[in-house]
Amino acid sequence: MAESVSSLLRRSIGHLADELPASYRHVLDALGALVVGLEVDDERCTLRGGRRLEVTDDADDPTGIRVVTSRPAILAILDAAITLDDAIETGALNVRGALDDVLRAHDTLRAYVHAAVRAPSQPGLLDALRADTP
Repeated sequence: MAESVSSLLRRSIGHLADELPASYRHVLDALGALVVGLEVDDERCTLRGGRRLEVTDDADDPTGIRVVTSRPAILAILDAAITLDDAIETGALNVRGALDDVLRAHDTLRAYVHAAVRAPSQPGLLDALRADTP
């Protein structure tokens, strides 16, 4: 059984805080107090900013934005098989919310990816995301 996306994201954020604290702070600052609901395949979780980044397993609709996608779409974006714009245009990635919140989430994603590519622990987490992904 594949590890849940929420668990992988929780571990990733923890590693970033330990390995690259300045980059973690940049991600935290980019997110601010925004609440992002994530739905990946049949799994739902929430990412919250504030004093620290927090991932919770819940199905409540967030007050911020909702992102709906799949593991294969995430991997296609990370592998540069498709661009973020193409994923949105084709429906592989659906983002709903106020424009300012969507832009904040986009900036947060960019900060997270820039941090993750430099963190020593992240390749192992990416391998775990690939496990059991069709």
